[in-house]
Amino acid sequence: MGQTKTRCLVTGSTGYLGTVLVKTLYDAGYNVTSLALPGENTAFVALYSERRFADVCDAEALERAATGFDVVIHLAGIVDIGTRGRALMRRVNVGGTRNVAELCLKHHMKMIYCSSVHAIPCLPKTETMTEAADFDPDRIEGLYGKTKAEATRLVLEMAGRGLDAMIAFPSGIIGPSERRVSNIGQMIVEFLCGGLRAYTDGGYNFVDVRDVANGICGMISHGESGGRYILSGSEISVAQMLSLVAKASGRKMLRVRLPYWFVMGTSYFSEFYYFLARKKPLFTHYSVQTLHSNCRFSNRKARETIGFSPRPIQESLSEMTQWMMTHFVRKAGRKYKPCLYKE
Repeated sequence: MGQTKTRCLVTGSTGYLGTVLVKTLYDAGYNVTSLALPGENTAFVALYSERRFADVCDAEALERAATGFDVVIHLAGIVDIGTRGRALMRRVNVGGTRNVAELCLKHHMKMIYCSSVHAIPCLPKTETMTEAADFDPDRIEGLYGKTKAEATRLVLEMAGRGLDAMIAFPSGIIGPSERRVSNIGQMIVEFLCGGLRAYTDGGYNFVDVRDVANGICGMISHGESGGRYILSGSEISVAQMLSLVAKASGRKMLRVRLPYWFVMGTSYFSEFYYFLARKKPLFTHYSVQTLHSNCRFSNRKARETIGFSPRPIQESLSEMTQWMMTHFVRKAGRKYKPCLYKE
């Protein structure tokens, strides 16, 4: 389909996944348009796409800016592992998704919604999770996961009314190319600059941002209407992750490991500290819970039907570490200090 110049609109185009997806679609031969909030910096996506501006929470603005496409890829949303901003998160993640879905239904445009594995009800650790059929927010832990579950259920309900929709469920996204520091990116920066002095137990499933972008391209060309695809990568512990970052950066691995009960007990204080420091939080109550939850996801369906092929996590973390060292860290004497994104 890429050779026929399929017209694709990407919401949330200036985000981490958005910028990578816009370039990936362009390289694959699609006709790409980026949708961004008015006033957002769109310099990077302008290299690979046309630009339009609208807030997904504004249905009238969407009607003016987001029609006339073959495929609308809906990435716009708020990713937050904290406990603040409940109303705004639900307004964007659920209300914005409803507006995009209704627009696609009205104008007969295909919709690809980027949900999250956090929307999938968690099973016991001995079981492997696959593409779920039921998405009940009440069965999900954490505000972010609840909003993604509610939005996913909404899209599936509208598919029953005729919406041509598919849903992607990426696990934790890592890799190079971020232009606004993510939670994992913040952890790497603090490790590099000496601000991270201890780590905790647990781990999660992470996937490279480039592989998620390729997976979404595969959904456009090979996915089926109503299809649900888990785009997961590899399971890795916090200790293993930091060890790979240490190896890639030439710094020493942390020696202090904090037990789960201690980190959980101080998680709300930690979140408040990061709020006051105006930094991305690392270990919130929700994130600590997540690190000890079942993260065994099957991406077999995506591999077999849309050609999804995640790369080794060692490659992703090594390249992400080098990216953070180049773009988010500056040399100050013999030490490193964090900085805003620099080319």
